[in-house]
Amino acid sequence: MKRQLSESELLMLADLNRVEFWVDSSKWIPGTEVVYSHDTVFIDTAIEFPASNLALTMTIESQESPVDFLARVKDFFVTRKPNFSILLRGHADQPYIQYCKENKLLLTGEVPGMVLDEPVKLGKLPAGASLRWVNDEKCLRDFGHIASEAFTDLGFPQQMGERFFLDASKVLNPYCILAVIYLGEEPASVTMAMLSHGIAGIYWVATARELRGRGLGEYCTRQVGNAAFELGARKVILQASKFGEPVYRKIGYREITRYPWFICSSK
Repeated sequence: MKRQLSESELLMLADLNRVEFWVDSSKWIPGTEVVYSHDTVFIDTAIEFPASNLALTMTIESQESPVDFLARVKDFFVTRKPNFSILLRGHADQPYIQYCKENKLLLTGEVPGMVLDEPVKLGKLPAGASLRWVNDEKCLRDFGHIASEAFTDLGFPQQMGERFFLDASKVLNPYCILAVIYLGEEPASVTMAMLSHGIAGIYWVATARELRGRGLGEYCTRQVGNAAFELGARKVILQASKFGEPVYRKIGYREITRYPWFICSSK
């Protein structure tokens, strides 16, 4: 019988998986620099877009003042990027969050961090639809096309999303699960899970605009989450967009925290 995770342990694992996703997937883009410093992870990619260049906190209980933290983060990016993102945690970074708000940093959202505790029922796919696990370059291109197009609705440039999925030798690995739902031979919906630290995180959930509302994304997310459990994940977590949150609640995900996302100038 497995020992049950406490909520504090689950939050720690969810944070670690989130960092692992950003570090690992950012390395899929050539020229990415990753630096670990004082329980902060800095990610500087070759893409000139704030959401691609990040500072993420990892400490359980920081002794650094918010003033020093923000100064140190800006100092890292000042010679690298004019603007970047700071990804914080509602359960662990309240002094930093409050300081960023007081200093008028652009808050782009406070997305819910959610968890699924056990496998779920799959339901049925619409007629003519099929799910394929991504294991070749062609299917990966289809995945990248749907993901990059759909994420423009959240303000991401399409070329940014496309850059993540160019090198199959990096993306296709034993700890990432990627699935595409096809209608006939046309890709329609995608989901990815990344396993780390004994759990899995769901990322890149997307459906083609003209095909939304048919349950394709929900079915794909259910399948990928169950596949992660089959591979040994104790829990499955995600950070929900405003579009996905109602769907994830329907599946059975519950909220455990919030993740504020700030845009900051390095000047």
